[in-house]
Amino acid sequence: MFIDQYPPASIMKFGFVSSPRWSTSITAVANGGERRNRNWQHPLHSFSAPEAVECHEHLAALHNMWMATAGPLHTFPFRDPLDFASRDLPAADVEPPIGPTDQVIGIGDGQTTEFQLVRRYSFGGQQYARTIAHPIVSTVSVAINALPPDDPTLPGGPWTWSVDRETGVVTFNKPIRLGDVVTAGFLFDVEVRFENDDSYDGIVRSWRVSGHADLVFVEVRPC
Repeated sequence: MFIDQYPPASIMKFGFVSSPRWSTSITAVANGGERRNRNWQHPLHSFSAPEAVECHEHLAALHNMWMATAGPLHTFPFRDPLDFASRDLPAADVEPPIGPTDQVIGIGDGQTTEFQLVRRYSFGGQQYARTIAHPIVSTVSVAINALPPDDPTLPGGPWTWSVDRETGVVTFNKPIRLGDVVTAGFLFDVEVRFENDDSYDGIVRSWRVSGHADLVFVEVRPC
């Protein structure tokens, strides 16, 4: 179950390190070269905050959360400090000015009413499209051919729309015309959980020995 509640503010004030991890099989061949195979279509992130638990208040807040989530059983939202918007951040944890034309999320075909939010990353002609499953609904803005969907000058319009918090799917009240470009801007969260069933035990032991403990959350990929 996804519990739509952020971790306690007392814990989140610490700077988390974001690490997107891919799975790649690399095999050496006889001539000294190598073959590489991409095992995952999408990376999985881990988020770690060294020494995030440093007092009883932090431990108590974490204990309450741990009990409610049944450890790693239930998931919750987390804001990646390095990547949480439809465009690049000006600095870590700094919100950029987002707009409705930031990302292309689809081209109308005269039949489709639902479009998935995506965030694209480009380098040297290579592009990766990331599915955005947990947008912050209040921040989502949408455009059709760079105009608001309710603009009376849009041929075939106006349109009304909504976005699902748990899927990132934008739904229009009627199909988008053939060839019309649908774009969106947004902020988003990542669905995460505690690392494993032993996480809390390790935190308590470390805190009692040294007075502080690291905290790690891991991303859960939507099925």
